[in-house]
Amino acid sequence: MVLPRTRPHPCAAILPILMVLLITACAHRAHDQPALYQQLGGTTTIDTFTHKAVARAAQDPRTRRTFEGVRLSYLQQSISAHLCTVAEGPCVYEGETMRNAHGDLAITGAEFDVLVQMLREEMDAANVSTAAKNELLRRLAPMRRDIVVR
Repeated sequence: MVLPRTRPHPCAAILPILMVLLITACAHRAHDQPALYQQLGGTTTIDTFTHKAVARAAQDPRTRRTFEGVRLSYLQQSISAHLCTVAEGPCVYEGETMRNAHGDLAITGAEFDVLVQMLREEMDAANVSTAAKNELLRRLAPMRRDIVVR
C-alpha cells in the first residue's frame, strides 16, 4: 500500500528553530548565575568562615581532641583551599584524600555534625546566602563517609 504524500504542517519548519532557541536560552540562564565560588564571596570570605569555624572547633570541648597537635594555620589553609576547589574556584587543593587525612582520627558522627554546624554558623556570620550555603554543604555531604569512622 502506498501512502499519499502529505505536506508538512507549516509549524514543522519552525519547531527545530524553537528547540534551538529554547536550549540556548536555558544554557544562557545557567551561565548567568555566578559560580558557587562567587556566591560564597570568593577566597576572602571562604578563608574567613573556614578559619573561624576551625578555630572554634579547636577550642570546643566536643571537637577539640581531633585538633590536638595539629598546626591550625596549615589546616585552615588546607580546608579553605579544599572548599574553594569544591566550589569551583581558582584554588588548588593539594592535600590528602578525605579518607587518608582523617582515617587515624576516629572522628565520630557527633563531632562531624558539630563542625558542620560551626561552619554553617560562620557562613551565616559572613552573610553567605542560604542557597550558596546549602549548595556547598550538599557538595560536601558525600565526604562524610570518608571522614566519620565511628
